[in-house]
Amino acid sequence: MPSDEELMKRVAEGDGEALASLVERHSARVHAYLTRYTRSREDADDLLQETWIRIARSARRFDPARRFRTWLYGIATNLGRDLFRRRATRERALLDANAQAGSSAPPEASIAEGSELRERIAALPDRMREVVLLRYFEGMNEAEMAAALGIARGTVKSRLHAALGRLRAGYGVTA
Repeated sequence: MPSDEELMKRVAEGDGEALASLVERHSARVHAYLTRYTRSREDADDLLQETWIRIARSARRFDPARRFRTWLYGIATNLGRDLFRRRATRERALLDANAQAGSSAPPEASIAEGSELRERIAALPDRMREVVLLRYFEGMNEAEMAAALGIARGTVKSRLHAALGRLRAGYGVTA
């Protein structure tokens, strides 16, 4: 079975079957990650499709010295961040319009699904949530997370430490 990096080399050469192999190999886990990250199956579906489009379009820029998996999750995470940025901009515009019109209608409340821990993870700020998801749901180590997110390893450590502190505090644990 060829490695992901070997398949990417073939994708860069225009091999559609190699891309199909990568999609088959990784889509379920990336979709699960994106579903947890966005808290929406529909958003995860869209982002997964866009992730694979980006992979195919930028295959020639893939550095075979890097691990494909970290590159893949980096692209997926960046697309998720872009989605949140677009939504935040749109929501601010709507809130501004409502304020100017004198409307006091509250923004839509998001309904968390799943267990209490999943709800607490979902409530974390984006930058904390993404390191928790990559570490504990995707099994990445600090170096892989740093590469996927394009940040320093020390930043990964501090974000993870802060996120775990918030989660512990939510359960009344002060260790």
